[in-house]
Order: sequence, then C-alpha cells, then structure tokens
Amino acid sequence: MRNSNVKTTANTMAHTTYQELLLEYTPRTIRSQSQYERVLGQADQLMRKRKLTRAEDDLLELLSSLVSQYEQNRFPAPDVAPGEIVAHLIESRDVTKAEVARATGIPRQTITHIVNGSRAVSKANRAKLANYFHVSPDLFLPAE
Repeated sequence: MRNSNVKTTANTMAHTTYQELLLEYTPRTIRSQSQYERVLGQADQLMRKRKLTRAEDDLLELLSSLVSQYEQNRFPAPDVAPGEIVAHLIESRDVTKAEVARATGIPRQTITHIVNGSRAVSKANRAKLANYFHVSPDLFLPAE
C-alpha cells in the first residue's frame, strides 16, 4: 500500500509540474513569425539545460512539434525523389555506394538502382539506410 501512495504522489507532482510549465510557457499553435521565434527561444532555453525533468522533456517535445508543424506549413520541402536523397547522402558523407552496401547489407546493385530511380526503396532498405545515415526512414518515402 505504501508504495502505491508514493507513486501517486510522484505522479501528481510530475503532473502539477507539467501544468505549471504549461501555464508558464502557454504553448499554442504558431501562426506568425514572431510566435515562431518566441517558441524557438523557449525550446532553446530548455535544450540548454543539462538535465530535463520528465515534465520539461514533455514540454520540449510539444514545443518541437509546434515548430515542426509551422515549418512544414511555412517552408514546405520540395519534392525530392528518394534516390536523389540517397545520392546526396552518399556524396555529402564522402562514401561510395560499395561502402554503403557493405555497411548496410544492401547489394551495391540495389543501391545503384535506387540512386538511378529505377527501383523504389523497400521498407527494409529504408530502415537500413536510415540507420546508416542517422536520419528518419520517412526521408526515403516517395513524395506524395
């Protein structure tokens, strides 16, 4: 019984702390450049802390989502084919297709076909490429 009370108190404190942060930061949908800059500043303030509480981490995730949503609407990314993205990553990392093939287990010929646009990136290969290049697998999805 005693342990469940401690957990409840800890959860209540964390919940209250998050509520206090929400009151302090008042996150809202970003609709203007000035709001965008304010939220970026708030997120930056949190990221500069050495260690975030659970509530601060949750708030940072929320602020990051708001910034991302605004940026996607305000600065839409151009449609780029997955093969072009793979080619760019290979070039920018100064590696060869053979090195990527060895590191990912994807046959070099498959990588060549992906880069040339004659082959789509399979779900399994998206995961391998994302892991190798340290990017999101969604980056290799075809443009809508």
